[in-house]
Amino acid sequence: MKTTLIVIQNDVDHAEAKQLVMRLISSSDEADRARMVAQARLVEAYEQSRWPRAAVSVAELLTYVLEQHELVRADLIPWCSCRRPNTRYP
Repeated sequence: MKTTLIVIQNDVDHAEAKQLVMRLISSSDEADRARMVAQARLVEAYEQSRWPRAAVSVAELLTYVLEQHELVRADLIPWCSCRRPNTRYP
């Protein structure tokens, strides 16, 4: 099968490629679905190179989740088996 894909080199190409993926996503044609998957992979590769994600530590992740759910560290105790004997938790 031969098809045409958008090679993404800048933000204009990126926008066009995303529009193509959105158009193809609702197609039931097998060739369109394969083209959509291939184009989506190109979009993902461009986005990863254009906007790389910074590595997040476990501590930063837990802090974020606790803040989002209005919890404190003591609220995690029932979920982990890290209790030490003779230790008091608030």
